[in-house]
Amino acid sequence: MKTKFAYILVLLFAMVSAEAQNRLPYVVVQNPNGCDTVYTLPERKAEFPGGMNAMYAFFTDNMKESANFISSMSSRRMLLKIMVDDNGAVADSKIMMPSATPLDDEVLRVVSLFPDMVPARYQGRDVCSYLIIPLGYE
Repeated sequence: MKTKFAYILVLLFAMVSAEAQNRLPYVVVQNPNGCDTVYTLPERKAEFPGGMNAMYAFFTDNMKESANFISSMSSRRMLLKIMVDDNGAVADSKIMMPSATPLDDEVLRVVSLFPDMVPARYQGRDVCSYLIIPLGYE
């Protein structure tokens, strides 16, 4: 009985592994801002000029602070999803699980100020890609 269970587990693991290997590294979308294919698993991800530390410094330097804004920021964590086109421009941005606070609008405002990023690469060429950025304020 135990060996049957072990064989079933091995078979299940092999099926899951094969499915993960066959997943495409991109999604085909309906022309969002000029990109018809957006890569979710590029060989090199898009990045902010200077890296993640420079991006977080950009947020810190450009966030407006006010009394009611500070209260909405305390201990807040969010995920920001941006689409970077093949030229490095931020083509789209949205907050995953928005909280409908002034913080959401402020984060999106700062993203609209981003300089051109280093675009993602896949098979030796620049491509459109999604980038998930974790943000946290304490």
